[in-house]
Amino acid sequence: MRKFSIFSVLVALMLLLALPISAQESEVRLTLERQPCFGACPVYTITIYADGTVVYNGERFVEVEGEQISSIPPETVDKLVTIFEEAGYFDWDDEYIEQTVTDLPYVTTSVTRDGETKQIGRYEGDSNAPVDLPYLENWIDEIVHSEQWVGQAPPLPYFTSAGQPVITLNRDYCFGMCPVYSLVLHDTGTVVYRGFDHVNEIGIRVGSVDAPLVESLANEMQVFGYFDWQDEYTEYFITDQPTVITSLTWDGQSKRILRYDGDPNAPVGLVRIEDRIDQIANSSQWVN
Repeated sequence: MRKFSIFSVLVALMLLLALPISAQESEVRLTLERQPCFGACPVYTITIYADGTVVYNGERFVEVEGEQISSIPPETVDKLVTIFEEAGYFDWDDEYIEQTVTDLPYVTTSVTRDGETKQIGRYEGDSNAPVDLPYLENWIDEIVHSEQWVGQAPPLPYFTSAGQPVITLNRDYCFGMCPVYSLVLHDTGTVVYRGFDHVNEIGIRVGSVDAPLVESLANEMQVFGYFDWQDEYTEYFITDQPTVITSLTWDGQSKRILRYDGDPNAPVGLVRIEDRIDQIANSSQWVN
């Protein structure tokens, strides 16, 4: 027992010394742990410190195993903590682990504000969890760009209550004050908005529209030829413009298209579809 105890202390000291000095002195603000499932689900942890230090540790079914260290701006960390807080994270249950669907992974998050730490464990097959929660989990991945290590982006959440994600829209940064936000439209009419910069509403909001509108838009995108277009339109004929990413999962097919707003080669229909997603989701109530 003594040998194990000494070994544990040595390992802990080695891990501590591997961190930058600033991270050793900084408070842990957010953590994300994705655990194993019955199949090949990525297993890894992410720790974000108050000073912006990000520590990733990949265990199984990831592109990069072991520890990687990067950083994000400290103000981004503060903003993310605020987003969790305003979504109601500190008021939710500590666990959502009912196995209504089996063989799925567990996800554990924690957030620390003013010395208070809240941790939530969620089984992905429990449809009783707040709709916001898995989107907040994914937000941690996106903020630190975990795809560079994991090899894939986290999947869109599926809930029995909210339905299947069908259409997505992401508007990214430009050189100026372009609104930065994302939308997910589910087949039940549930709309999930996440706003990060240059928008009226920072954070996550859940709304709803008539389900037939989502179905009609999905059919419209299919008829326009969405599945036949290129995956990317990214030539920089005009600089300093935002990037817009859309996706459609419909009729047994799935497609994602990235469009740089300065590329004139993109189909006119694609731009119209992007605007239609905003219109149907009524994103102006959050974006202005």
